[in-house]
Amino acid sequence: MTPKQLEIMRHTLGIGRGQPGWRNHFVTGPGSDDYDDCEALVELGLMRRRSGGPLSGGDPIYSVTDAGQDVLVGRKVSAA
Repeated sequence: MTPKQLEIMRHTLGIGRGQPGWRNHFVTGPGSDDYDDCEALVELGLMRRRSGGPLSGGDPIYSVTDAGQDVLVGRKVSAA
């Protein structure tokens, strides 16, 4: 996992932006800077992808899996 992918997972969970775990979603789509990283995290089983809808502009919605949260805990990722 790259530092950027780690930051995407932190952002997805809201770590460092309030109470950890206060959210679990990240919206990005083809052509964006984060899309390939999110797809790689899905392949690793650390994130899951859902189809998007009107609120996401049709872009996929990603969330961190339990395995992804375990990786973050194992890395001792803090809320700071």
